[in-house]
Amino acid sequence: MTLNYVRQTLTFIASLTLVVAGCKDSGGRPPPDVIINLGDDAGVIGCSQPFFPDDQPDISPFFPPEFVTETGEEQRVVRPGQELLAEVTVNGATRQVFIEVGDAWSPQVILTEELDTPGNETIPVTFLTNQGTLGRFYLRLTLCGLDCDEREVVFDIIEYDEDDPTMTGINGDYERTLIEDGEVVRVDQTCVRPNSVLIQ
Repeated sequence: MTLNYVRQTLTFIASLTLVVAGCKDSGGRPPPDVIINLGDDAGVIGCSQPFFPDDQPDISPFFPPEFVTETGEEQRVVRPGQELLAEVTVNGATRQVFIEVGDAWSPQVILTEELDTPGNETIPVTFLTNQGTLGRFYLRLTLCGLDCDEREVVFDIIEYDEDDPTMTGINGDYERTLIEDGEVVRVDQTCVRPNSVLIQ
């Protein structure tokens, strides 16, 4: 057992402890931010996001949406015309999932899929890419309960900023937008990094 393995295990346990502690509500006050410490080999990096209520559709920072191969590994490159596989894990409040495969550098969406779910599951999705499609793409998600007109939660990248390229676009984390009755209620940063795939 290496020291690095022990450090990663302790970091994961500490993260879970903080998540559980952040879920508790005391005295009617809103719950505090949850600190999710993801750690890496070079040291410790951290990420903070608010705790979102269980009745809102959501994804987990521990099981982020990603492009995968048939063996479940991360899919990084596909050829035009090949299948593009993805997995999206949703919480118990989610009943509908709208998945868009969007261009990382423009507003263009090349593929869409609409799925129903009982919640608390990992949803596999298969897309067939077009022969003429090239570029880098990511998953844009819209999650709903039973009625999307009542409430929807959108996970999208932050518009790319040349002054801060490391924190925006596919280099940054998802931005989570809560929409109720057609009105934006809240916008939050998350600790979920959008996964991307290159079609070339």
